[in-house]
Amino acid sequence: MNNYSTIENLRKIAGTLPSEEPIRRTKYLSLIDSIEVSLEDHNENPYKTMFVTATATWGDNQYEQKWNKTSAEGKLEVIKAVLTNNTLPQAREMVNFVFRVRGTPRWMFDYHTQIKFTSFMSIGCRDNNKIDCDFIFDQETKIDKDIKSNLESLKDLYEYVLNQGGGSWQSARTFLPQCYQHSYHFGQNLLSIASMKNFRVLNTLEDATLFKLYLEIYEKISKKFPLIGLHISSIFRKDNREIFDTISKLELKDIKQEDLNLLDKNYAN
Repeated sequence: MNNYSTIENLRKIAGTLPSEEPIRRTKYLSLIDSIEVSLEDHNENPYKTMFVTATATWGDNQYEQKWNKTSAEGKLEVIKAVLTNNTLPQAREMVNFVFRVRGTPRWMFDYHTQIKFTSFMSIGCRDNNKIDCDFIFDQETKIDKDIKSNLESLKDLYEYVLNQGGGSWQSARTFLPQCYQHSYHFGQNLLSIASMKNFRVLNTLEDATLFKLYLEIYEKISKKFPLIGLHISSIFRKDNREIFDTISKLELKDIKQEDLNLLDKNYAN
């Protein structure tokens, strides 16, 4: 495949080919059902990341690598200390995840970006045609004919500016309501995730939605890294002690295979 074909194929996948404009469509979705999260990237071995950073203050002048020389049992003891807040917090800060989020309204994205120690990259509303965007509402809102009519009128205005204004996406976005579906990727480290407890009260719609989003994030991490998932589950509880007590008592025989493979001495490079 030549370079031109490669670029054209990339643009097709990215949805930036001028010849492929989206077809106007609108779905009215319930926020509680529409949130979609995928774990896109992470440390190759977050347990090794925690181990080598937690033990970075140990050693003599030779400062040898410790991972390959440590038994799986020994690695587990260090990692348990990390996950129960018995080491320097940087050992959790070094563990990073990248997520893809779809099915959230724009106002939710704006609220999420206020979280500290996170990085966001979202789909553009001034450099993408949003004529096919969905509208997303909380489950308490009844979507009647009047609401749909008003929203379709806004899309009419949006489409008019696109067609009559020389395709100015930046100008047209003025007419997009904050309930339009806004997709994004974000990165967050383990320390930051595990420190999120404010939304447990669920006094606001924003916090309730964030709670739902992080339940999805917790499930994705737990499937890939069960022990880290157990640690993250503490954000849904008022007291960490029960979770930390469970982690501190774990033995190698209790560790699930997904994690055991990463603790295996032969896995190390």
